[in-house]
Order: sequence, then C-alpha cells, then structure tokens
Amino acid sequence: MSTLLSSQNQKSPVNSLDTVEDFESKLRKMTQCYQAAQQVKYLHLQAEIDALIQQLQALKHQKQD
Repeated sequence: MSTLLSSQNQKSPVNSLDTVEDFESKLRKMTQCYQAAQQVKYLHLQAEIDALIQQLQALKHQKQD
C-alpha cells in the first residue's frame, strides 16, 4: 500500500513544469532545434544532388568527345 501512495505523489514530467509558459518555451526551443537539424540535412542533400548532376554532365561531355 505504501508503494501505491508513494507512486501517486510523484510528479509527471508535465506536472513538474512550473507554468504553461515554461512548457511552451521548452517546446518552442525543441522545435527550433529540430527545424535547424532538418534544414542542415536538406542542405547536405541539395549539395549532394548538385555534385551528382555535375558528375553526370561531365560524363556526358566525355562521351560526346
């Protein structure tokens, strides 16, 4: 019975936040970080695509010569 009472007294992660504003602030920071990571991945993929296009164009020119 004591374990049941002690588990009920523990705060959940959401309840441990002081205010809704704190939660929103943390969520906004996490979202911005996620967006930045996605942008970095996109830029890397775009650079890789550009490099592959250049390689294809070089191969085309070699075949034409």
